[in-house]
Amino acid sequence: MTPRNYLYLLKKYDEYQAQIERLLESIVTSLSPNKLETGHDQLNEVVKRLHKSYPFVELLYCLDENGIQTTESAASPTVPDPKRREPGFGSDRSNRIYYSRARDNVAAATVTQPYLSSATHQLAISAVQRFIDPNNATRYLVINFNLEKLITFLNGDSLRRVVHPLFQVVYGLIGIMLVAVSMLLLFSAGQSLYEMIHEHTNTATQAFQSVILVTLGLAIFDLGKTILEEEVLLHKDIHHTGSTRRTIARFMSAIVIAVSIESLLLMFKSLLGDATHLNSAVFMLFAAVALLIGLGAYLKLTSEKR
Repeated sequence: MTPRNYLYLLKKYDEYQAQIERLLESIVTSLSPNKLETGHDQLNEVVKRLHKSYPFVELLYCLDENGIQTTESAASPTVPDPKRREPGFGSDRSNRIYYSRARDNVAAATVTQPYLSSATHQLAISAVQRFIDPNNATRYLVINFNLEKLITFLNGDSLRRVVHPLFQVVYGLIGIMLVAVSMLLLFSAGQSLYEMIHEHTNTATQAFQSVILVTLGLAIFDLGKTILEEEVLLHKDIHHTGSTRRTIARFMSAIVIAVSIESLLLMFKSLLGDATHLNSAVFMLFAAVALLIGLGAYLKLTSEKR
């Protein structure tokens, strides 16, 4: 599973803050708070209904005017009991940011900034609706939303996220196989070097063969490492051109390095007596330069600061 990138989530929140706040306010104000304090079962039904339409809904509960929780926390199906790290009914929430902001806010609905939830230990946003109960006492209806799932919902990435682990497995296998091939090449280079030292036959040819194997292993290892880092270990935002730009730059850099190394090896081989490789070496060098110029032009044209 791809590690959570909190900086990415916070950046996305800053980008769509106005839209997110309007959406969450509309959700919390669509409920009738006075009808929700009657029982825990009713709260659970409301959360399940909300979760069907808004899969980023996590918890729902009520507070009194002093910030004390007056109901059990009703959780969505994606938040099982083991993930809820603290008690519900009777908990003192008076020191929580969502309570203090809702208490001091003139408007009835309040949406907080992202924070690390003490209940799920993930980035969350709370929407609070202040209301007056039948006993003329101030109450607060609180809904907690998972920020990561909220950003996914807004991006329309729900289906992609379901199949994304499968893609990661495939990329992981490809990356591991490439690394394994590079290790075999390096092992073969070590064997060639050992034979050259102990047998002292065709030293120049065997040394050149060892260099070829090592450089090929280096190029293949770099390609496998790039695949693992870009597709498995790092969080990629496919909706942002910067992510694609970084991936293309890294792959093209690996190809340019490989082509440059092979052209130099062919040139060295021609200097050792096999002149038939000289033309190929020159053409490969031209190809490497053309790839490098093309990559530079691409990076320049896609730069956000241009």
